[in-house]
Amino acid sequence: MISLYRSGTSLLHRLSAWLKLTVLAVVLITFSLLPKSALLAGSSLVLALLAFVVGGYSVVDFLQTAWKFRFLILIIALPQLLLVGLEKGSFNSIVILSGLLIATLVTMTTKTTEIVDLIKRLTRSENFAMLIGLSINSIAVVGSIAAGIVEAGKARGVRPSTVRQLINLFVVSLKQADDYAEALAARGVQV
Repeated sequence: MISLYRSGTSLLHRLSAWLKLTVLAVVLITFSLLPKSALLAGSSLVLALLAFVVGGYSVVDFLQTAWKFRFLILIIALPQLLLVGLEKGSFNSIVILSGLLIATLVTMTTKTTEIVDLIKRLTRSENFAMLIGLSINSIAVVGSIAAGIVEAGKARGVRPSTVRQLINLFVVSLKQADDYAEALAARGVQV
């Protein structure tokens, strides 16, 4: 399995999964409860940047991670801007990006096995914990597939098209899932 986890010795790497997930929940709830303002939106991005630095990552790592969310944020921002206006729509989009960055940092500094073990202890369900673990790992898998599609397009000299890339991502992801299901079936595991 591919994981977003990157080994390190920073303070965030040494904290327990329970503490990181608790702090993540508190931060996200705080973002949603505080009065919406440009100051809070900017502060949420600064907090995410500071968390990356505490996690042992550079500003470049922060910006690269934020860039990976560009299409998702676009999908979120357009309806927000149309439905609630420029000020609230911008605020909501920036705070969502900040929350995504902090959540990504948690997965970058926490081994998937630690998260799965914590969820198994909390829910007393190994199946649910494994589902969460597979979900976390699938994000990295889909990300690597998307990067491969972009690189293949560049190598062939094909002009980037969001629709074409999304269709290719969908087809390749389905093929990967089918191959995985076949491999499990060959081992006698029912899917």
